[in-house]
Amino acid sequence: MSYHLYIHIPFCKSKCPYCDFYSLPYEESLARQYIDILSKEIRNLNINVSTVYIGGGTPTVLSPNLLESLLKTMEKIIRRSKESTIEANPESLSEDKLKLFLKKGINRISIGIQSLREDKLKFLGRIHSTGEGIDVVYKAKRIGFKNISVDLIYGVPYETLESWRKELKAIVKLPVTHISCYSLTPEESTPFYKFKEEIDEDTVAQMFLYNMNYLPRKGFYHYEVSNFAKRNYQCKHNLAYWDNAPYIGLGPSAVSFIEGRRVKNVEDIQRYIEGKNSKKSLIIEEKLSPRRRAKETVCLNLRRKVGVEFARFREKTGFDFWEIEDRDVVRRLIKNGFLRYKKRGKKIIGLFLTKKGFLYADEVCSELI
Repeated sequence: MSYHLYIHIPFCKSKCPYCDFYSLPYEESLARQYIDILSKEIRNLNINVSTVYIGGGTPTVLSPNLLESLLKTMEKIIRRSKESTIEANPESLSEDKLKLFLKKGINRISIGIQSLREDKLKFLGRIHSTGEGIDVVYKAKRIGFKNISVDLIYGVPYETLESWRKELKAIVKLPVTHISCYSLTPEESTPFYKFKEEIDEDTVAQMFLYNMNYLPRKGFYHYEVSNFAKRNYQCKHNLAYWDNAPYIGLGPSAVSFIEGRRVKNVEDIQRYIEGKNSKKSLIIEEKLSPRRRAKETVCLNLRRKVGVEFARFREKTGFDFWEIEDRDVVRRLIKNGFLRYKKRGKKIIGLFLTKKGFLYADEVCSELI
């Protein structure tokens, strides 16, 4: 069996007020302890790894020495993986770090640009400028990265469709192969929750529909709810998540999913380090029944443009699609314009979300789960 490996680097220079991922301010001595623990875990892995994703937090906030130490430990895994991604923020992505990543086999970089408007960056609490965001993309390309992804946020309070159009028009001119567009979702645990009622849902919907219409015309295929890629540049690691494939997560708050068993690590770096040193397992565990796992697979598959393919679904889960889903519910969702059958000739071979369905993907999945 082949696995997908996620490594969480929970440090940031500063916490963005909209972010609800586990992170904390960077501290060199704590980061060194953490990288030592991670390195031990990685050396003890005895698995085949198809993809690697180093996320955060902000992995590039680590010092060059710590990054080199981590990547050196991962050399064999990275060399054998089909795709190795590291997340980066413009303010901490130096030329030396870019060269180090390429030297150690990282072949995909995901840069958190978030916006090309100075006022929007300031509102989002980002600490880089528009110019810095653009510069690091060109720098990554010049140094040798062929697979460059950028993250963008839209739908902030009082943002207009026209201003979002201008941002996308500028983004597609950059030498990037992948664009992730995320609508701002103020979570209750974040300072941005106070803006929840100030977001215009109609405008956000217009922006989402514009993404789906505009980006494919510029060569970025819409392959998942929030993700667009040039041909052959879809994120293999994330595709594995949406296929409900097995994955292993290392680090505080990271999640693993193996044979229907979902495990979440403790959300506290000190407790994580102490637990690993004392060989105590600090986790939250959930065991999914085969039926529940199959239902989750339906929802994850539907996030992809290709949707659910019935033959593949049966092969993967052991269930016929209609064993676990209600035909009447599916018919109603089709009638209301959220779903459409995929056909080969006259034969129905699958199911996928329409543009309207993508707009209400979470609601559609709640009907099917």
